Amino acid sequence: MTDKPSNASEGTTRPAARKKGERTRQSIVDEARRILVDEGYDSFVLRQIAKNIGIQPGNLQYYFPTKKELIWEVLVPEIDKYSGTYASMMGNATTRSAKILAMVEFLLEDIKLKSTCTIWYTIWAIAPHDPEMADVMDRFYQSYLESLGTLLQRAAPELSDRRAHHLARMITALMDGLTNQIGYGKPSHESLEGFEDEIKSSILHLIDLH
Repeated sequence: MTDKPSNASEGTTRPAARKKGERTRQSIVDEARRILVDEGYDSFVLRQIAKNIGIQPGNLQYYFPTKKELIWEVLVPEIDKYSGTYASMMGNATTRSAKILAMVEFLLEDIKLKSTCTIWYTIWAIAPHDPEMADVMDRFYQSYLESLGTLLQRAAPELSDRRAHHLARMITALMDGLTNQIGYGKPSHESLEGFEDEIKSSILHLIDLH
């Protein structure tokens, strides 16, 4: 008769297994992000991602059964990045205007990063033709707008929920458009001199913090 493993043994094994599972899951997400940024969506194939990190496709699909779920997981750190950075930068500012400017300056720098632009160029291009990608994009924007609206209210507590949400949408729409004008890989033109200062001033006026 085979002895049943002791509770102590199970208690030791389960945390180790969980940690291994967490490492595998993170490796999948990291490789998926790398492929999306460096190689593009055409190379975003679950079987290839699994091969690159040395696991079987079935093992990958245990964590992420579909592309949609994996792409969403790639985007989650983007939400955390924005909300965490906003909160930190705005917390270090002493006035309402300074808090908003800190946020805008971060956004203007962020759209010049290859990783940011490549991911969004890909999603914007595919979403109109792919319902799953469209759903991922909508989920991201809803989470992001909620986070941004909350932070705007921290900087300007008099803003109503509706006004904060509208402002979050307007700022996001502006940054999305700017990504295609002054984002990563876009040529610099003499006519853009002073343009970013105009953007900052316009957003302060928009929020009535000038």
